[in-house]
Amino acid sequence: MAKFLLVVKSQDQLNVNTAVNVAQGLKMMGAEDVKMVFLGPGITALNKKNDISQIVSKASENLRKMSIKVYACEMAMKNYNVNKDDLIFFDEISRGADVIVKFANEGYTILTF
Repeated sequence: MAKFLLVVKSQDQLNVNTAVNVAQGLKMMGAEDVKMVFLGPGITALNKKNDISQIVSKASENLRKMSIKVYACEMAMKNYNVNKDDLIFFDEISRGADVIVKFANEGYTILTF
């Protein structure tokens, strides 16, 4: 079965929206597992102080229902001054590179937005 990790590094509204929609679409099309990691400027999409976070906020219930795990990169949080309390939605805070290596080693297809 197909497994995907979506790396969201963009703070562009269109890219973030596409990533969220693709994640849900992959799961609906039968992907065994779908995960998302927000790193670099992409961390702003999880920051409730940023308007772009509404994209993730609106999808959060579906992401949870579909078991799409969302990782927030702790290094990006430091670099972009985002605190844990600022995050609108996440399952785990980890180093983005660690997440990518872990799931690449487990055979996940990596898509970048």
